Formats: sequence, C-alpha cells, structure tokens
Amino acid sequence: MRDRADQVVEGLPRDLDRFLRDFFPRKRWQSRVQYDHRARRFLLDVTVRDSGLAGDERFLSLVAFYGRGQRKLMRQNLGLELQCRLFSDEGADLTPRLRTAESSYLDNEERGSAMGRQLAWLGFRRRLLRDFIPRTLLWAGVMAVLVLVFGFSFSTAVLLCVIALVVQAAVGSFLSDRVT
Repeated sequence: MRDRADQVVEGLPRDLDRFLRDFFPRKRWQSRVQYDHRARRFLLDVTVRDSGLAGDERFLSLVAFYGRGQRKLMRQNLGLELQCRLFSDEGADLTPRLRTAESSYLDNEERGSAMGRQLAWLGFRRRLLRDFIPRTLLWAGVMAVLVLVFGFSFSTAVLLCVIALVVQAAVGSFLSDRVT
C-alpha cells in the first residue's frame, strides 16, 4: 500500500501534465508535489509562468477539476489528503482564484457545459495543429518523394505508405507492451 501511495503522489505532476497538455503548453506552467508534515497532507503546487494564464478561467477550472478529482481519489483509495494550490511566477498566492473557478464552473451546470464546449474546441484545435496537420504534411511529402523522385506509380507509393503505417503500428504496439 505504501508503494502504491508513493507512486500516486510522485505521479501527480506527470498526470497533471498529461491532463492539461492538449489545452495549454507545458512551458506556461509547472507543478510539483510537497508534503506538509504539520497538516499531514500533500500539496500539489502549480506555478503559472504566464500572467495571462493566471486569469484564464479555462485553465483555472481545469486545474481545479483535476485537483478535486485527485483529492477525492486519494482520500477514498489511499486515505491521503491533497490540497491544490496556485502561485504566480513571482510567488504570489493565487489559490483563491482557483477556489473561485472551482465553485463557479464545476458546480454550475449552465456555465460548466459552455466551458466544456470551449475546452472541446480548444483541445480539437491544439490536436489539429500539433498532430494532424504536421503528420498530413509529412505523409504528403513522403508520397511526393516516392512518386516524383523515385518514380513509383501513385498506387505503389500508397501501398508502400500503408505497409509503413502497419509496421509502425506493430512496432509501437510491441514496444508499449514491453514497457507496461
């Protein structure tokens, strides 16, 4: 049980990064976990490097949502207390903004659903710009090189790309099974 608790606590910053990365770039914020011996609880401290992000209700609501969920899971499953705090890059405590976002968005159905639509759009836009368009341009370039430089027919170039994708998926699956 102790090892499980250590893994969960040490993984909080990584989990928060995975949770937020589709919405906000990692360079605009950082997180760390500390333990408060007097209060006997863990503190998830999020430091905002960008002042615009400190006022972004979407960011604040996502951090509050993550903190609330992790607090509940840690309390129920591990018997540990967690408090999420927010700080500016200069060290100013912005936690009251986090509490305001938590109460105003997460518990208000009307505002929460509107924010959900905004976050869905923001996540789609980030995935489109970060993943889909670059991969599409890469494969278009590969097709152009195969057809124009190497002289393959278009159907042969498509077949080679499909084979490459299947091999990539198989190798990726094999490697992910070995890691876990």
